Amino acid sequence: MRKLSVLVFALALATVACSGGGATGRKNDIAGPGSTSPTASGSAAASPSLSASPSAKATSKLPKPVGDGSRPGSTYRPPTGFPIPNLFTTAENTIGITKNTITLCTHAALSLAAVFRVNAADLNAYWEYVNNELGGVYGRKVVMTYADDNYGNNPGDVRTAYEECKGRNPFILLGGIGFDQIPQMRTFAEQGHDLYIHHIAREDFSKKYSFSYLPSVETAGRIAGQWVVKRHAGQVIGVVYRDSENWEPGHRTFKAELAKRGVTPVADLAVQKNSTVYSTQISTLKKRNAKVVFLWENALSAIEIIRQAKNQGFTPTWLIFPFNLITDTLKSAMTSPPVEGIAMWPAYRPGDTGGTYSPYADEIRFFERVHAKYASGKTDDVTWMTWLGWRQLHRLLLDCGPNCTRNRIVGLLQSGVHKPVFAGCNFDFTRNRHVGGFAVNIFEAYQSGSNAFWKNIEVCKTHF
Repeated sequence: MRKLSVLVFALALATVACSGGGATGRKNDIAGPGSTSPTASGSAAASPSLSASPSAKATSKLPKPVGDGSRPGSTYRPPTGFPIPNLFTTAENTIGITKNTITLCTHAALSLAAVFRVNAADLNAYWEYVNNELGGVYGRKVVMTYADDNYGNNPGDVRTAYEECKGRNPFILLGGIGFDQIPQMRTFAEQGHDLYIHHIAREDFSKKYSFSYLPSVETAGRIAGQWVVKRHAGQVIGVVYRDSENWEPGHRTFKAELAKRGVTPVADLAVQKNSTVYSTQISTLKKRNAKVVFLWENALSAIEIIRQAKNQGFTPTWLIFPFNLITDTLKSAMTSPPVEGIAMWPAYRPGDTGGTYSPYADEIRFFERVHAKYASGKTDDVTWMTWLGWRQLHRLLLDCGPNCTRNRIVGLLQSGVHKPVFAGCNFDFTRNRHVGGFAVNIFEAYQSGSNAFWKNIEVCKTHF
């Protein structure tokens, strides 16, 4: 079970940042076969649900589609006129991109993929679509490769993954989820002058070659703190957090937001990586009558803590990282009271396009059609998040244009002209030039039959 949790956090790959879909297009368009058109508010027209799902009224609207690439039947026109830096030398600038191919390499915990029944075809379904149905990107086929970082469980795991990727001469190095692996990989990318786009991690703006679409660990903790105080005003708050230097910044900013509002947690309890028994922490929270608990840990730890707490008769409102693995495992235990989640992606329930999922129903249909054609057809939030990340990366490559280079990629990001795909939260690399994400979605668990699922209750929020 420990490995299962690790995989969930490792396979939601590099560029997903509350990002979503577009609409259909000819060769080199960004998107797929959209059967409904975006409304004026940026939401797709509602469609019948394949299974019962709740309605959800979001307080923030998703951005409208941006650019010709999100419109059916149009030829994509990349932006022009943005400044191009000289970060990479002439020799470094076009590594991994040729007349015919674009080579990319992603590090993730691939050794655990079989445990979660995810294979290379599932991860590569989007690029199969791009290569086979769009002819690649400006005629270049995308060659996506992977290297196993084993979630950094052993010394040298991340270095081994880096060397494996480096040996393939990728145009862009990409990083899957891993608060602890990404800082290590950023150091290697800095030393090797590699263009590195990674998942959520702690801030380190001194690294010139690293970029992320996602909010930093610090931002996630800050917004979580604001949410808890707003949603649960006057309630007793407790905290359980991973004792790790790479997780600590989010824990620190969460508590700082509470302190600004005169709130002090009744318990602030550390847990160690790979812990399996949490009776001491649960007992303390229960004795101090915590009604809301911020659980700053990974998916399996959340499952074990919530399960063990329920067995001890302790059922607060939990705020966690919301993965389908958790609702699939705990089912009705997730809904009394409803567990809440802070996420960098929109909620997904396989086969459902109604209710809370209707604003991006067209993207769900597109995603599931492509996975049925090019992969196993099994979809869950891990493949959904991976898909959304590749959609945003595709937009970046299209924006870079036919004469794409590493310096042009950096120029696009730092100039602010590169935009999110439809249903994506806005990002702004002009703030610090390396981290562009500042928005999150808030989920809530709901029950349908004997199972539990996630719904969106807040969309693209930068503060509360």
